[in-house]
Amino acid sequence: MTVIQEQQVVSRRGGWGDGLRRMWRGEGAYLAMLLPLLIFVAAIAIYPLLFSFRISLFKYRLTDPNQMQTFVGLDNYWRAFQDPIVLTSLRVTLIYVAGTVLVEMVLGLALALLLASEGRMIRGTRALLLLPMALPPLVVGLVWKSLYNADFGVIPYYLKQLGVDVGRGPLAELGWAMPAVILIDVWQWTPLLMIIFLAGLKSLPIEPYEAAFADGATRWQRFIHITLPLLKPTLLVALLLRTMQSFKVFDVIYATTGGGPGSATTVLNFHIYTVGMTFFDMGYAAALANVLLVIIAILSALYIVILERQQL
Repeated sequence: MTVIQEQQVVSRRGGWGDGLRRMWRGEGAYLAMLLPLLIFVAAIAIYPLLFSFRISLFKYRLTDPNQMQTFVGLDNYWRAFQDPIVLTSLRVTLIYVAGTVLVEMVLGLALALLLASEGRMIRGTRALLLLPMALPPLVVGLVWKSLYNADFGVIPYYLKQLGVDVGRGPLAELGWAMPAVILIDVWQWTPLLMIIFLAGLKSLPIEPYEAAFADGATRWQRFIHITLPLLKPTLLVALLLRTMQSFKVFDVIYATTGGGPGSATTVLNFHIYTVGMTFFDMGYAAALANVLLVIIAILSALYIVILERQQL
């Protein structure tokens, strides 16, 4: 090998080494730092999902002394779509989601507009309104269950003073149970939307408002034609978050009505709990949980597509 050939070999090795070092300093370093997080996500999130899908393909009951798992394919999913209780609980879930999300969006935006100024009293009011979010949903459910109690609850007492017949209490009457649990959710989670909308309002540019004011636009016209169009991305993000949370409701239902009276408040998530932890039919419960996951994923994807189109 000549001297020139040796120099070429050395330069190639150096070039490869420099390339590897640059790769390690760039993307490789990021991957190395993200590797523990990726492993954690795989262990905590991905593995349970795969396990749930696997169990949903089997007939598996925890009460079986032999713990037999009989492969049934997609029979659990077919059973879910033919089960009238599932269809009823899905309808109740949609009513609950629509009631909570719509009311919270309107109230959250109203509170954000009302508390958008930076006065000391306004800031204190904001902090006070955030307190319901700090409480666990199970505790909130138990507290409101006491407030709704027909014998010593504050709410039935004042309703009776107004001449409203609440019978055995709001949580025990078919016509009152769903509005009662919706009110609990509205009380706890409206402040979250208020904060999201406040952040959106603070990020809006001031120039369109100055131009509209100079043109003589009223406050209502500025809200309709400037605030709402500019706030659309924030509204969609809030709508996505609250829709996902409302579909997964369980704590409040468990603490207040237990799905009753009858099936008036039996949301799909509570029915999944009943199938899995009362009847111990784990395969069927896993299939129902996957159905709920797919519903939430489809709605989330739809919201994200709409959000991306709004930003174009």
